[in-house]
Amino acid sequence: MSNSQHIIHSEIQALIRLVEDPDPIVFNEVRKKLVSYGRQVLPLIEDSWIKEVSNHDHHERLENVLRQIQLDELKIKLKGWKDSSTRDLLEGTLIISQFQFFDIDLNEVETEIDNIKRKVWLEINEENTAFEIVKIFNHVLFEQCGFKPSKQNFHAPQNSYINSVLKNKKGSPLSLSILYSIIAQRLEIPIYGVNLPNQFVLGFMDENKTLKMLDENSNKNVLFYINPYSNGRIFDYKEIESYLTKLGLPLEENYIEPCSNTDILKRMLNNLSYSYKKVGENAKVEDIQELLLVL
Repeated sequence: MSNSQHIIHSEIQALIRLVEDPDPIVFNEVRKKLVSYGRQVLPLIEDSWIKEVSNHDHHERLENVLRQIQLDELKIKLKGWKDSSTRDLLEGTLIISQFQFFDIDLNEVETEIDNIKRKVWLEINEENTAFEIVKIFNHVLFEQCGFKPSKQNFHAPQNSYINSVLKNKKGSPLSLSILYSIIAQRLEIPIYGVNLPNQFVLGFMDENKTLKMLDENSNKNVLFYINPYSNGRIFDYKEIESYLTKLGLPLEENYIEPCSNTDILKRMLNNLSYSYKKVGENAKVEDIQELLLVL
């Protein structure tokens, strides 16, 4: 350790000892200084956490510092994602997963996604129709891999995090749709998210203009829709029209056409905000609002 590193190390240790200061002004200054050091304070905070194992106040204040360091890092990552040219859906989803699982093994998630993709790829051939491709997807995801909707604890936060969905094989309409769409896009199959009110589904894009050939006046871009929350049930435009009519909503383009990956991440964060609010974790609700502002 260099002399400058030793000085920083000593200063961080001194600041950690000051987190219990009863004066809120002193604590806020200590907190700001610790947060400014970023990730390098984490090992020292962990050491202090272990040494002060029975000190509840000490743990609570260190947790406050850790939460802010992690939130600041996620905001930087999310801004980088937003400013990127690709706005990759899996990458964005994993950034949000780090809100709850800060040390998530990204490679493990990538490997699991690739394993599922390979299973689908082995079943598909160039002669398959769009309908047949979706049938293969449904067979692999819901029968072979065992993914299913989480209905008993629908609003639980873990239903929104893709690493939890991969582990537990259960998810919300949004998270199951995200998983389905990520795998499809990696196989260059045009399946994208459709942001319906109170529901999230997928659209299989009509890249070959089949609908136009059947009806030259057609201006629809989606061949058909898929509901991963119902084991990949296929349905058409008329069902969306009927659904919106029941809700008393107009048939707007943003309800029938694919949405952006940014919109998907916003919906994911809003779902998480609602989930944490239901269980009384208001600090996390506030943090999620900060992440939403980045987008």
